[in-house]
Amino acid sequence: METDRIPRPEEAIRFLEKKINVPTERWDDLKWGEHAHAFTVAHSVEANILDDIHGRLNKAIASGESYDTWKKGMLGAMEQAGWYGGSGHTKDDKKYISWRLRVIYDTNMRTAYAAAQYRKQLQEAAGRPVWLYKSKVYGDNRRQEHLALHNKAFRYDDSFWDTYYPPNGWGCQCYVTTKSESGAEREGITVEDSSGMELPDIDPTWQYNPGREALAPNFNKYKNLPQSAITLAREKYRADMEAVKITSGELKVLRNEMIGQKPKRESEYAENNPILYLAGNLDEARQKAMNINDSKIMINGYRIFHGFSDKNAGQKLSEEHFEELYDLIQNPDEIYENLRPNQPQFGREFHFAKKIKGGKILNVVLRKLERFALQIITFGRIGDDHGNKNYKKIW
Repeated sequence: METDRIPRPEEAIRFLEKKINVPTERWDDLKWGEHAHAFTVAHSVEANILDDIHGRLNKAIASGESYDTWKKGMLGAMEQAGWYGGSGHTKDDKKYISWRLRVIYDTNMRTAYAAAQYRKQLQEAAGRPVWLYKSKVYGDNRRQEHLALHNKAFRYDDSFWDTYYPPNGWGCQCYVTTKSESGAEREGITVEDSSGMELPDIDPTWQYNPGREALAPNFNKYKNLPQSAITLAREKYRADMEAVKITSGELKVLRNEMIGQKPKRESEYAENNPILYLAGNLDEARQKAMNINDSKIMINGYRIFHGFSDKNAGQKLSEEHFEELYDLIQNPDEIYENLRPNQPQFGREFHFAKKIKGGKILNVVLRKLERFALQIITFGRIGDDHGNKNYKKIW
């Protein structure tokens, strides 16, 4: 049970709670990241017990309920439903039923806590960017492919973690620890780059990162979920992002802080301030019109500085423009795509536009690189050049 000394695992609770119930005949009828958004139990199609299992797991993780206590309650529910954990099993198959319940409990608890841990480690990545893979090196059920990864170190943003962030199999007890750069150097830790490396194969069912899929899902690649589940997952994700985006007041505080700074280059600024702020969140209609898979709109401090301090006289933004600019990020009147951007290697380019006082057109320019959220690159440009044949109006 929860105590005053052990805080509630809020991120883990949210991860498990927000999953959408999807009955399946086999657990791997859903693939990889789909499991970060859908709750399923094999052989649950006809049993009509999925809601009950999910609810009992949500209660267990929120209250700190042990496996034994959860199992006792589940056995009663299974008896009432006439469901014994799988196809063709009866209440006399006690060994199978115990194994099945252990798998259901452990799988959901481990993935929920892993997703929460990943989120926490990302939040601390500016100070602790070196991540180490840790495998179970003692006891039973050690796996050679997991042992081969033990103590391997990669930066937090290495693509290794997209696939290998644990758990990496049924009952996997691997985990990740983090170090500061100076701490890693002091301990003689070699930080590797996984690109081009030959890495051990892991169970293909587990080749995804639950936390990353919850934080930055690509719904377009989820081919096995029913469309109704995808629609509901999108709505829940958008609501989550809407709740955590910065307000206009918070953006104003950031602007006031940045106005006094004079960074020479964005790369120089980003090296010391690697923080991206969630400045906006597209509604479903605009996201669909842009044909992108993520609703988030991000901005860094340099772009905030550039929008209010680093402008020619005719382009500078006044105080009266501020609220209009924040509203523009959330609800652009018009959206254009630049079909021939100057730097296509940085992804697709979009312009959000609205007419403001004096007949002027206020713009925000954004880029969308594959696998990344939208990022603001020009914050508050004034002008209208969208009549150019390079621009396609999409909203």
